[in-house]
Amino acid sequence: MTFRTGQHIAFSGHFLSPRSELAARAQRAGLHVESAVTDRTDVLVANDAGSGSPSVRAAIARGIPLVDEYSFEASLGLTTV
Repeated sequence: MTFRTGQHIAFSGHFLSPRSELAARAQRAGLHVESAVTDRTDVLVANDAGSGSPSVRAAIARGIPLVDEYSFEASLGLTTV
């Protein structure tokens, strides 16, 4: 997946990197970080797409793509700590 400047993303679940670091990386890449999945969300970063969390369920219901932490970091040209 390729991210474009101005896209809205949200995070759900546990990650290897602290969520605050992932959010900071996203913002530096020109992405808008949301605290929850909304109609504006373009992508949800979630390591467990089968978790059944409210964010994952909302993303699936809205047809919002889900990517894991590794794919997110790779698309930004970063490596996971």
